[in-house]
Amino acid sequence: MQSTNLGAGNDECFTGFIHLFNPSSTTFVKHYMAETSISADNDGANHFFTAGYGNTTSAVDAIQFKMSSGNIDAGTITLYGIN
Repeated sequence: MQSTNLGAGNDECFTGFIHLFNPSSTTFVKHYMAETSISADNDGANHFFTAGYGNTTSAVDAIQFKMSSGNIDAGTITLYGIN
């Protein structure tokens, strides 16, 4: 999943959620749905809906968030649904 033109100004941000279906299953491939919104570097706003799957039946034991350049300066990442 990718969001383009994310700004780095104090008034620019990224927000969204990812729903990963059955991440611990070793029977099915890993489907996901995501919805994100950004304040872009051109003073615009973008809203994205994304869905897809990872073609593996291995259990998901990690998720990584990273930028194509720079870093995540501040924020909150919350994980729900773990037993």
